Amino acid sequence: MYGSFTGGMAAVVFLCFFQFCGLCLSAVIFPRETAGPRVLLGSVLGSVSMQWLPALMAFPLGFTLTGHIAAAVIITLIACGALIWAKRSGRAVSVSLRDVPGAFLRHKFLFFVLVLWAVYCILVPRSFYWQDNVIYSSQATYGDMSMHLSFITSLARQGTFPPSYSLLPGTRLSYPFLSDSISASLYLMGAPLRLAYCLPMLLAGAQVFFGGWLFLRTLLGSGKKAALAFTFFFLNCGLGLIYFLGGGKENFSRIFYAYYENPTNYSAENIRWVNVIVDMMLPQRATLFGWALLFPTLYLLTRAVFRHKRRYYLIAGLMAGALPMIHTHSFLALGLVCGAWLTARLLRDNGLSGFALKLGKALIPIGLIAMLIMQAVLSPEDRNNSDRLLGLFLSVFSLWAGALVLLLMGSAKRHRLKHVIFTWGLLLLSALAFSLPQLFTWTFRQVSSGGMVRGHFGWVIGDDNYLWFYLKNVGFVWVFAIIGLLTADRKRFARYCPPMAIWFVAEFVEFQPNDYDNNKLLYVGFLFLCCAAADCIWGLLELIPRRAAQFTAAALVSIALAVPAGLTIAREFVSRYELYGTGAMNLAMFIDDQLPKDAVIMTDQRHNNEAAALAGRNIVCGSPIYLFYHGLNYYQREWDLRPMYEEPGKNTELFRRYDVDYVLISDFERHSYEVDAAWFDENFPKEFDDGGRVLYRVELD
Repeated sequence: MYGSFTGGMAAVVFLCFFQFCGLCLSAVIFPRETAGPRVLLGSVLGSVSMQWLPALMAFPLGFTLTGHIAAAVIITLIACGALIWAKRSGRAVSVSLRDVPGAFLRHKFLFFVLVLWAVYCILVPRSFYWQDNVIYSSQATYGDMSMHLSFITSLARQGTFPPSYSLLPGTRLSYPFLSDSISASLYLMGAPLRLAYCLPMLLAGAQVFFGGWLFLRTLLGSGKKAALAFTFFFLNCGLGLIYFLGGGKENFSRIFYAYYENPTNYSAENIRWVNVIVDMMLPQRATLFGWALLFPTLYLLTRAVFRHKRRYYLIAGLMAGALPMIHTHSFLALGLVCGAWLTARLLRDNGLSGFALKLGKALIPIGLIAMLIMQAVLSPEDRNNSDRLLGLFLSVFSLWAGALVLLLMGSAKRHRLKHVIFTWGLLLLSALAFSLPQLFTWTFRQVSSGGMVRGHFGWVIGDDNYLWFYLKNVGFVWVFAIIGLLTADRKRFARYCPPMAIWFVAEFVEFQPNDYDNNKLLYVGFLFLCCAAADCIWGLLELIPRRAAQFTAAALVSIALAVPAGLTIAREFVSRYELYGTGAMNLAMFIDDQLPKDAVIMTDQRHNNEAAALAGRNIVCGSPIYLFYHGLNYYQREWDLRPMYEEPGKNTELFRRYDVDYVLISDFERHSYEVDAAWFDENFPKEFDDGGRVLYRVELD
C-alpha cells in the first residue's frame, strides 16, 4: 500500500509518457486547432489510451506489467506513425506548450477556471488523507471511496481479466471500471495507493474544467455568456441555504460539522441537486472520468454540427465509442444530445425549422403541466407503474423514430441524404463499432440479469410539488433557463434543445436500482440549461447602458447564486472521517504481503472492508450499499454468512461452496453475528492476531 519511491516515479513517468503521446496524436489530428484546445484534446487522448490499451492487452496477457509494456509499445508506434505520416504529408505539427499561456491572456476567465481546478486539487488529496497509519476520508468520499479502492487494488493485485467483483467473487465486474483501471495501472507499478488514487483524478479534473469551458464557449459563441454558464454549472446550487438562515448561529454552523446537512445536499428537506464539484467529481470517479471525455467530445461535436467541421464527426464518434466502460451514463447522455441535434438538422433540411421552433417551445409548458397532472395520479414511490411508464417511454420513442424515418425520406427527396450519411451516419457507425462490443461484454449482461432498467416517475421529487422541487433544488438558473428556451431564436433553440430529450428519459426511466443515480443524466442536460440561462441573463444585463456596469452586475449575480456552493465546498474542505484505523491498516498490510493473491476471506459486510479495499483480496460477500445498487444477486451469500459465523461446525459445506480460505473475526464481525469464536479457535489455525482482529486459515478435512 505504501509503495516505493521507485514505483511512484515509474508510475508518474508512465502517466506522463501516455500524455506526451496523446499530445503528439493531437498535433497530427487537430493541426488547425489553437494551442489550448489542442493540448486539452491531447491530454484526453493520452488518458483514454492509458485506460483502453492496457485493458485490451489484458485480454491475452492479463492485467500485468507485461501487458502494460505492450500497451506502451503500441501507443509509441501509433504516435510515431502519426508523426511520420504528418511529416511526409507536409503537415505542420507542433507539440510545444509555449503558446498555451497566450490563451489565458486572450480569455481572462481561464484564470478563474484555473483557480477552481486548484481548489479541486486541494480537495482530492484531503478526501483520501493518510496520516500516522490511519486513512481518513472527507464527507463526500466516505461512502464511495472503499468501493473504488476495491476495484483498483483487486485489479492490480489479482491481474485477472476481464475482472470480477472482489466483493462478490465469480461475478463479472460490469461497473464502468476503466475509471479505476487507470489508477490500478499506477498501483501495479509500485506507486503508493494514495498517489495512484489521486493523481489521475487531478488530471481528469483539469480535463473536465477546461473541457467544460471550451465546450460552453464554443456552443454559446461568447466568452461572457460562457463564463456565466460555467459558473452556474460548476458552482451550482438552489435555494437550500434558506433552511440554514435564522434560528441562531447553531443552525448556520451545522453546515460545517453536521453529516450531509449543507445547502446543496440536505435530504431532510429533499435538497438533492448536489454540487457538481463536491458530490459528483470528487466521489463519483466514473462521472469524473466520463465527463473528462464527454465535454471535449461535445466540443468536437459542436464544431462539427454548428461550425461545419465535417471531419470531426468521425473523431467525435470514435471518442464516444470509448465511453461505455468509462461512464455509461455519459455515453447515453451523448446519444440523446446527438438525437436532439440530428432531429433539428433534419427538420431544417426539410424546411420545418419554424414549425419545429413553435412545437419545441410549446412542449415546454405542456410538459411541465403534464408532469404536474401525472404527479397527482402517480407516486414517485410507487413501483407498480413501472411497466406503464416504460410503455409510455417506448411509445414516445417509437413516434420519434418514425418521425426521424420520415424526415430522412424527405431529405432523400431533397437530395440531402448523402450529406447526412457522411456526417451523422459516420458518427453513428464509428461510435457503435467501438461501443457495441463493450455493451455486449459487460453492460447488457448486468442489465439483463439485474433488472436494472425500469419505469419510474419523477426522479427523486418525493412528496414535493414538481415545480417547487426543481425551483428549490436548481434555483433561479432553472427559471432563467426556461425563459431562455422560450425566448430563443431558431439557431439558439436548436443548440439548447437536448435537455428536453434528456429530462424526458430521466424522469420516466431508471437505469440503476438507485433512483438518485439518474442525476448523472440530468446534469448533462443541466449543462445545456446553464447555456440557455446565461443567454437569457446576459440579454437582460445588456439593457444596462455601461459595459463596466454590465460585467459588475454579472459578477454580482454569479457570486450571489454561487454562495451556497461555496459553503458546501468549504464544508468538504474541513470534513474528516476515519475510514481505516491502525488495526485495519496493519491487517491489510499483512494480507497484502503474506496471503495468496486469489485468497477468499470471509468477513462481515461493512463497506470499509480493509481486506477488499486495501489488500485487493476477494471476500465472500461485500456491502449491500454497493452490491444492491449494481443490480447484483448477493442475497444467498448474505444469508449464508450468518450460519457460517454462528454455527460453523454444522456448515462446513458452505465454506467449501464459497471457496473460503481465511476467516476474519474482529469487532465488526462480533457486532454483526453471534460468532462461535471457540469453534474457530479449536479447529482453524491463527494466521494473524493483534488482540482485536484474528485471521484464521481454513483447514477442512
